Amino acid sequence: MTVIPAETAAAPGLAAQAAAAAAMLLTQAARQDWRGPDPYDGLFFAWPAWVTGGRRRRQLIVQAHARAPVDIRRLYRRTHPRIAKALGVFGSVGMRLSRRGDPDATALALAALDLLEADRTAGAAAWGYPFDVQTRWSFYPAGSPNVVATSFAVQGLLEGAAGADRAAFRNRAVAAARWVLDDLWVQRDGFFAYHPTAGVNIHNANLLGAVCVHRALGEDAAVRERVSRAVDRTLSAQAPDGGFPYGEGAGLEWRDSFHTGFVLRCLMGMEAIDPAIGDAVRRAAESYLTFFDAAGRAKLFAEREHPEDAHSAGTGLSTLALLSGRGAVDPAVLARVTTRTVTAGLRGGHAVARRYRWGATTTRYLRWCDAHVALGLADAALALSG
Repeated sequence: MTVIPAETAAAPGLAAQAAAAAAMLLTQAARQDWRGPDPYDGLFFAWPAWVTGGRRRRQLIVQAHARAPVDIRRLYRRTHPRIAKALGVFGSVGMRLSRRGDPDATALALAALDLLEADRTAGAAAWGYPFDVQTRWSFYPAGSPNVVATSFAVQGLLEGAAGADRAAFRNRAVAAARWVLDDLWVQRDGFFAYHPTAGVNIHNANLLGAVCVHRALGEDAAVRERVSRAVDRTLSAQAPDGGFPYGEGAGLEWRDSFHTGFVLRCLMGMEAIDPAIGDAVRRAAESYLTFFDAAGRAKLFAEREHPEDAHSAGTGLSTLALLSGRGAVDPAVLARVTTRTVTAGLRGGHAVARRYRWGATTTRYLRWCDAHVALGLADAALALSG
């Protein structure tokens, strides 16, 4: 990975600051027993059937929780679920910080991954969310496995298996990847579905599935054929300016920062699969930079100044670390976003979810913000220190 020249860092010891901030978020998550509110957990509560009877009503509940500037959950509940994806991401955070010689981070990572490996709430193979999810294009119930939660869980378990010689972690990761390969593959159209009943190609989900089976199942011919088709499907959707839409179909043409980051990170994890990936990533990098301003703010949407978004910052740091290591972006961009995140992106031991023109969201989102910001800071620390 490319070493960031000292003169590009906004402050001395930026890598150390990033690592310390990531470790703080990891420690705070462990103190909370890996539990916390989530932007999309509005349906976790047992609302009366007439309240949730229909897609629009469910969307209203979910979006009211996700967009509220304060935590309205406090009006009706005091406990929060533990989310498998958060365990996987924090597992990766701890294992990456361990590469900087942090034994406490290693111990916390293994604690999170032990819980993840034992989690069967979404079935024996994969992972999902402990609440119903209603998006603009799909619905899936609590406890049903999906590719996003599973892919991040597999990644964390593989890192734990490699760093701590845990065979059980690897076995569970391989079984989950096999589930993705067998149950989420849409043979006719050549993509990995978001969840078993989804018939729409969502590009970041497709590639998260592809990179999951690529990493866990190796170079088996059947795996390679499906992964190659999935990659081709998303590469064919790349726009002339290098960007990628969220999905295929009416109403899914939009783009945001963190989903774009997921696509780029997955592609960079599969460069050996297709020689076209390198050129696609180089073309996408310029478009991706429009999500970050000169002050290092991570914007949710490139064409809007607000909101500044923590999930975009965390995913942005991980993505920019990879892009700068390949010479696709100026390393100074990574330094600016890292500096902004360390100095303004954290408050009270948590990530600031969103900042608007006037005010900021005060809810502390463990999975959605803290986990991804911690992962981004850990990746930035490794990149900034070479």
